[in-house]
Amino acid sequence: MTALTMTLGLVLYFGRDNYTPPPNPPRALDEGPVILAPPNASIRQLQDHLRKQPRDYQDWARLGVSLVDQGHATVDHTLYSQADRALSNSLRIESDYNDLALRGRAQLAYVRNDFGSALGWADRALSVNARDQTSNLLRIDSLIRLGRYDEALLSAKELHAMEPSAGAVIRLAQLSELGGDAARSKALLTRAGELATAKSDRLQVFTAQGDLALRQGDFAAAATAYREARRIDATYPPAVAGTAQALYAQGRLATAIRWYRDLAQRVPEPEYVAELGDLYTAAGKNGSAASQYDVVSTWQTIASDNGVRVTMDLANFAADHGKHQLALRLAKAEWKKRHSIEVADAVAWALHVSGQDKQAVPFANYAARTGYKDATFLYHRAMIERGVGNTARARQLLTEALTLNPRFSPLQAPVARKILQALQAKPAASSVSKVAGSKKS
Repeated sequence: MTALTMTLGLVLYFGRDNYTPPPNPPRALDEGPVILAPPNASIRQLQDHLRKQPRDYQDWARLGVSLVDQGHATVDHTLYSQADRALSNSLRIESDYNDLALRGRAQLAYVRNDFGSALGWADRALSVNARDQTSNLLRIDSLIRLGRYDEALLSAKELHAMEPSAGAVIRLAQLSELGGDAARSKALLTRAGELATAKSDRLQVFTAQGDLALRQGDFAAAATAYREARRIDATYPPAVAGTAQALYAQGRLATAIRWYRDLAQRVPEPEYVAELGDLYTAAGKNGSAASQYDVVSTWQTIASDNGVRVTMDLANFAADHGKHQLALRLAKAEWKKRHSIEVADAVAWALHVSGQDKQAVPFANYAARTGYKDATFLYHRAMIERGVGNTARARQLLTEALTLNPRFSPLQAPVARKILQALQAKPAASSVSKVAGSKKS
């Protein structure tokens, strides 16, 4: 998991404990009094209640938010369509002073990977209730995914100044890492841990610490942080996935497969399923790997049918698994929507695997513009530089990638080591040219 993709679970988990109601909520717009469902009502209880009280806009909003949360937790994207209808009902009854439904709209757009819409809905929610923690976090996360890092940093600082919280500091840590300062990111996560009081806060801090340690190649520290997260919630998918990645990085491939297999069966998120397939490939179990890759394709169809934009998820998968033209088409489509370094890297890599290294260079440079250090990004850029003949630069970037995280990918790290060894065995092209020139003189 990169620093760019860590925020989806954060939004939904922080949303459970950080809703601050507006100062003066309006009365329910109904011909008579509206009786609210209990505060801890389940989805089924809310549905039963709303059949009796169909004008209860607040509980329509609660139902919508609960369905988004449940859909994300179970990877049941059909629940997103139900959430859409519930939130629409809420806003149809009360469109102006209904921050929970507006926030629910932002959450729904975010999990559907429509980050521009998520930002717009979060701003509308904040116009009603400026102090709501989750709406503020959604705004920051949407700005990050859109590649608007300076705005995200300003918003995170403003939120922290308004009300110091673990959520705000985690975003500051994330933005520090994206800016190339992993040491500051680590220090900020320590500060976030000091602010964390709720279980969800502590869960996110430990998971973020594990993710950062893993990306920096400190596998023992990553394993420790994930273990602390699992003590809070043994089923939390990012912590379980991180544990599996740390196990692989420590050379425990068979154990990593077991962890990922259990996770993918319970939460068939495409990222987890694809990573399980890659571990099977690394173990030489190509049949099992193919079965997992088929699941990713099935997920794409179901997700698309329920309003989820799957361009980035599928673009990266397609580029790494032989569907190069599909990867290029999807990555370019996403670039039209947002100019983040994540998308720039995906376009660059799709161009490379399609044999268009010269065209990939500007996108690879854009992906490197913030100073973010990620082994996969470095590997992609190295392969592109190698493709255009810059062997010295390719060798430098491969060395950086493998020094940062020698086990960054079950499929790509072995390729990186092999190519680096080959490049180290022969002089760089620029050196050969200088020698040839000196002989002529």
